[in-house]
Amino acid sequence: MKTTVLIIILLLAFPSCHSPQKGSNTQTEDKKAITAQLSQTTVPENSGQDTVSSQEEEYTETDDEGRIYNPYDFPLEVESIKALLGHDIVIDTKYFEDEYYPEGYTFTKITHKDTQIAFYDVLQGKHRAHITTPKLSVLGGIKIGAPKQEFLKAMHFRDANAEKFNIFNLMDEYGAMTFSFRKDTLFLIDGYYEEGD
Repeated sequence: MKTTVLIIILLLAFPSCHSPQKGSNTQTEDKKAITAQLSQTTVPENSGQDTVSSQEEEYTETDDEGRIYNPYDFPLEVESIKALLGHDIVIDTKYFEDEYYPEGYTFTKITHKDTQIAFYDVLQGKHRAHITTPKLSVLGGIKIGAPKQEFLKAMHFRDANAEKFNIFNLMDEYGAMTFSFRKDTLFLIDGYYEEGD
């Protein structure tokens, strides 16, 4: 949006750059078209405040306990995840070799509908998750469909007013987990951890 407004300003400021000939009616028509386009473009007032207010809807806490290093209530193994999700999954495995692991290692991405788990077989501190199914739980039983009060009781957040938020971020220097609620029900768990990067 900023780019469009900047281009329009430049076109108005330097009409000779886009005008085919001096004194042409095309220049007047272009200005009318640009003016019409400008009148249709609305820039929200106090856009900085909009960003702040959307951030206020999120609660963020630093994970001092190391919970997000390995938050899953299941092993990051293909067979274990397949047992939980069923056979209706897509498994994408890539093999790598480098100077640190000359014997090689794998990166596996498992997809079940719109849930996705990705991990390395030898690098336990590197994983990603986008969980939308109650079949996978994290942090001692938190799963999709959990009521917000149950979630807050399990998480032990430091802020007593945390219940007013709908998005909860738990983070440390290597990763983060986000828990999103709709109508006081957990509907999305997103997380990543990139230890050592």
